[in-house]
Amino acid sequence: MLQVADLRLDLRYRQAITPEQTAELPQRVFDVLLILLARPHVLHARTALMEQVWTGVVVEDANLSQSIWMLRKALGPERKHWIRTVAKGGYVFDPPGPVQAIPIESVGTETLPGPAEPETAPAGAATHAQPIAPLTQRPPLMDPPPAEGAGVAGGRPTHAAGEPLAARPRRRIHRTWWVAASAGGLMLLAGLLGLARMSGQSMPLPPLQPVSVVLIEVGNSEDADARWPATVLHAWLEWKLNAIPEVVLMTEAHLAADATENPPQVVLLSAGKSADHPDERFIRARFDAPGGSRQLELRGDAAQMPQLIDALSRQVLDAVVPARRDDPWPKLEIDEPALRTYADAYRAYSERDMASAAAGLAAVLQQAPQFGLAHLQRAMAQYRLGQARFAMEHIADAERLLTPVSEDVASVLAAAALSVDPQRAADTAAAYAELAARYPQRISFRLEQAWHEMRGGDAEAALLALEGTQWQRQPLGVQLQWRLTLAEIEGVRLDSDAVLEHATQAAQLARDAGKGWERELAAATLLQARVHAFQRGPEAGQQGFAEAARLFASVGAEIDAMHARVSGELMLPVAGRSKELDTLLAHARAGGYRNLEIQLLRRVAFQQRSAGNLSEYRRRLKDALAIAESVDDVYAQQELQVDLLNEDLLLGHFERATERLRQIRAGPVSGDTATWLDQFEGFLLGTRGDYPAASQALDQTVDRLAREGQPPLPADALARLACARAELLLSQGRLQDARSRHEQCGNTRQTYLANHAATVGAMIDLMAGDTGNAMPALQERVSDIRSMPPAPERWTAALWTAYLLARAEDLDTAATLLTDPLAALQGTGYEWLIADAEVGLAEIAAARGRWTDATRLTDSARQRLPAEAWQQFHRLDQVAILVAFASGESEQAKARMAAADARAHEVGDVKAQLELHSVMDAVAPYLRSVGGCDAPARDALLASTGMRGSNLDWMMRGLPLPDERVAATVPQPAH
Repeated sequence: MLQVADLRLDLRYRQAITPEQTAELPQRVFDVLLILLARPHVLHARTALMEQVWTGVVVEDANLSQSIWMLRKALGPERKHWIRTVAKGGYVFDPPGPVQAIPIESVGTETLPGPAEPETAPAGAATHAQPIAPLTQRPPLMDPPPAEGAGVAGGRPTHAAGEPLAARPRRRIHRTWWVAASAGGLMLLAGLLGLARMSGQSMPLPPLQPVSVVLIEVGNSEDADARWPATVLHAWLEWKLNAIPEVVLMTEAHLAADATENPPQVVLLSAGKSADHPDERFIRARFDAPGGSRQLELRGDAAQMPQLIDALSRQVLDAVVPARRDDPWPKLEIDEPALRTYADAYRAYSERDMASAAAGLAAVLQQAPQFGLAHLQRAMAQYRLGQARFAMEHIADAERLLTPVSEDVASVLAAAALSVDPQRAADTAAAYAELAARYPQRISFRLEQAWHEMRGGDAEAALLALEGTQWQRQPLGVQLQWRLTLAEIEGVRLDSDAVLEHATQAAQLARDAGKGWERELAAATLLQARVHAFQRGPEAGQQGFAEAARLFASVGAEIDAMHARVSGELMLPVAGRSKELDTLLAHARAGGYRNLEIQLLRRVAFQQRSAGNLSEYRRRLKDALAIAESVDDVYAQQELQVDLLNEDLLLGHFERATERLRQIRAGPVSGDTATWLDQFEGFLLGTRGDYPAASQALDQTVDRLAREGQPPLPADALARLACARAELLLSQGRLQDARSRHEQCGNTRQTYLANHAATVGAMIDLMAGDTGNAMPALQERVSDIRSMPPAPERWTAALWTAYLLARAEDLDTAATLLTDPLAALQGTGYEWLIADAEVGLAEIAAARGRWTDATRLTDSARQRLPAEAWQQFHRLDQVAILVAFASGESEQAKARMAAADARAHEVGDVKAQLELHSVMDAVAPYLRSVGGCDAPARDALLASTGMRGSNLDWMMRGLPLPDERVAATVPQPAH
């Protein structure tokens, strides 16, 4: 037994034991860990690791990537950063302490190595540690489609730690022994690695030879009565072949598209009635074999067909996968009427008509409730329909009934069983990762792993799962699936450029593949259309949506075709009630497509939002959330909860937003969703004036990815975070740092983000005192705002731009920008936004010397603002200070100014301090004292920050300073 910090390694059972879990590692994965442990804090080149672990075996780089992924999973979230990736170099193992050997006596009785405990200590005792301006509204890009059910995966057995020795008291362990053991641990590792090399890496079993198979039904497709046995044989064989991990089951479309060096074994299946004996039927399998073609045929009456199908399936398996000749399989003990019904249900299933398949399989199970394959396929159909709860019930029945099977087949089935549970995406990904490591020839396992990593919210892990494999050297059909999977992953990451790149490549591959790949071409075309609409405006994608619909319709996928048309329609402004949308929603509800219904309701919600129909927007979101909760779709729930979190912020419901944020983070969150949560949290903290915590919040995901050696965030996500950081840095008086962040902030092709970056740049120029450089960007922004639909994005953009224009002393344009949303916001529930507009108008009223209006507006805004809105309350205090000075209430003004200055220092808002200093500078010559910072301190702060434009000079143009009043009352000298 070895130990590093709180990680234990059981060398006998190849287990990594942490306080959270016990993970049994495959032999080669364990070998990688031993090599890393033997030489910690040293760079291990990828090529060297592969040579040591896979000596004499030809493997791809992806095998090492998979092994590292599995090691990090086994180490757990608290330790996975110990394995650090060095770009284009390899890996470094950076544990927090030395590798130590644990004496046998301590196994099972000590939790951590260290000083000996008193002999009276109980065995196993443990100790336990005790401005609205920022961009917070995320534009919807594209929802990933319903997850395709996996093929057919496995729980890993865990091994208990050693039993404590009970017959005698535990002895104290001397410090000198531990010193020796620390060195001995490394010697032990070296010995183990040497033994592995000396034995020629004979411990793991050699990889099984991959077998590619194509099943094709032939014969009279119009005679359903004669054909059904061949269809059932196809389904029964397909399930078995898919469950064998070394078999790659292909379709006719693959056969036409791919010219491989090792052509697949083609098996032609047929069935019919004997010409000479009307009551006799035959079922036949014909395939090429060494020495020529071979045909297997069985005959009998209709009632015998179930037994004949089962027997022929075993003969075919023996012929195409002879290594599996002795494997156990369940019997097909279903009567003939039920199998006739099943044949129709399977045809719908194979054509991906999941609504019809689910209904047909339900009818089959009414007749044959013990038919395990029908339970399995119904589970997969219901999962794809978004009915996870029912899918989990049927998958449990399938696991119980589809026995006996071999251990490795059971592991494939177990992975499929995990895949239908939406709350176990991480476990599913881990199961497929283990299968991919054990059976690298089955490339679909890696695609499944990546898909479930993505579904679990970890897009970075999904990308990592696809690293290393030479995908361009794979068959064309595999390349196509890889490209589509990458496009979906990048969609989750909101990297629209990458989505477009992979979708375009996938579309070209599908065209090259020809007939049989129309669905994949349609899916790629639909992705392209969504990106074009997102990047260049709704009209840009309409042709693509129409083409995707045509392609789906060409293969009879009418629901998909309708979905493509409606997707294009929902990108456009609301134009009355959509009959096609209503029809699609009705089909989705009737067919049980709950995930499609959720997706449609969310898109309708955002369309209503763009039209300014906020109550309808909220209603649709809540309807979608209710459906997601009813079917236990945790990932749809997360997406909708993030939408509602955004709404909480706009409504000014900060406490509810904080609680919702906590609830979302309690689940599995990663990828770009994590960065949005970081930004929301940073916005909340910044609004409250906690700038250091806000900065830390923005860095959470970026730091975690760097620490874990995972791929960096997409450029757009980094740009968005850089914009938010630039705003925080300005509040902290760090002008040059803000400029540096702004350079990254503008690194985007997204229109909404580029506009936001331009506004951030104008703010930086204004704070630096360069109004001339800021104005062109602000004027262009005004033009953009006037063309935007009446939605929250327009109103928040107007509020922020008006804030900056007022400080540039374009009061008329600023007032117009504030007045329009103030009217539009009435009745929306966005009291915080209304208050922000009133704050801006109060500032403009003060600048114009309209003190009564300024007072009225500040009073109204104070009533609407949430208590946490530090920045808005500070702006109101500044207006109140000027109103007090204008009213001759100098002492009250001084008291307010001193309090505001103290609060600005308390929260570290340097911009607020500089603005107050400008008021102090203006009134100081006319008062005995102004309180707050003295003149030298004020000058020093201005000089150190360089923020010459951070002042309220623009608001004090109409302020009647004390000298005017004094001058008016001083007696004039007599002439």
